[in-house]
Amino acid sequence: MVRSLRSKLLIITLIITGIGFFSISIKIYAQDYHLDIKSNSCQYKPGLLSTNTVPGRTLQGVITHVRDGDTFEVNGIPIRLAALDCPENSTPEGRYATSIAKAYEGVEVKCELTGARTYDRLVGYCEIQDFDFGRMMMSESSCKVWRKYDVWDCYKGDMK
Repeated sequence: MVRSLRSKLLIITLIITGIGFFSISIKIYAQDYHLDIKSNSCQYKPGLLSTNTVPGRTLQGVITHVRDGDTFEVNGIPIRLAALDCPENSTPEGRYATSIAKAYEGVEVKCELTGARTYDRLVGYCEIQDFDFGRMMMSESSCKVWRKYDVWDCYKGDMK
């Protein structure tokens, strides 16, 4: 009887410890974003982005800012387009690629995250109205496939 009681107390302690750990994890993850009541959207808080991204997770929202041809922000969350290599903004080709991407500011986008991060950005394959944004950038500018980072082989057949 005493042994049975000890076992139950041990199990209850483990369950409480597990719940406490889970709660702490949620709080740490939730610090990365805050809900903007007015726009009903999740906004990124700079410098706190969680490193625990999940492959296959989808991020959907509006392109709120374009940094360059292969990086933009969705509801303030920085996204690096997977497998896309665009010239730097310090070159005419880079400025042209950025101008093409900037035409999509304010447009709804859906990104499937790879689970990778680079600097402050999540990495993902993104589409606008069921059209692949990276493929569009390759066809409209001097951006090309960066095969090394095409982790899902989405652009395996592309020549650029």
